[in-house]
Amino acid sequence: MKKHPKKALIPALALLLTASCGQDQAADTAADKSLFSLVTTHNEACILDSRTGLMWQGKTDVAGLHNYQNTYSWYEPNEANGELDYRGTENGGECAGSSCDTWHFVQAVNEAGYCGHNDWRMPGKDELFSISDVRLADNPPTVDADYFAFTQAAEYWSANDYSFQWDAAWAWNFRFGHDRVDWKKSPKYVRLVRGTGENLPEVKE
Repeated sequence: MKKHPKKALIPALALLLTASCGQDQAADTAADKSLFSLVTTHNEACILDSRTGLMWQGKTDVAGLHNYQNTYSWYEPNEANGELDYRGTENGGECAGSSCDTWHFVQAVNEAGYCGHNDWRMPGKDELFSISDVRLADNPPTVDADYFAFTQAAEYWSANDYSFQWDAAWAWNFRFGHDRVDWKKSPKYVRLVRGTGENLPEVKE
């Protein structure tokens, strides 16, 4: 009786499985791209996510309110201000077109009627998670750059403050695709959002 070379089947099987995984990932990436579309109003381009229903602010390389290099400290004047001041830091970033904190930035974008709307706001970390693709961590930023142009492989502020520390808040890291807590005074990037999100993934604290 001839002995069959069973070991030769193992590399072949591994190759088939690898090819299959690669095809699945490519299919997933193509499906993800179909979720987004650009909405242009008055020469301003925003990004619509059909899965969540959220509309996102676009960024540009033109100096001004929507420049991708602008940074902002975390500030919300309606937060508690008693023995501990939860409001954050006013005007602590570097930007153009507004005072360089999250609250004044939102006000300026809404006053300008960006993309025909005046209900822009800071995104929650679950909403930032919804556009982040951890599969791109080896080639950041972890977001679809075809739609979210000029996204930096860095941290973006969320609307969520940190419940265990009065002067800290949550940010989303588009270098690694995860959230992190930092001091509200720290300058970070911001991408605004509008609408009520559906089918949002949940980030656990």
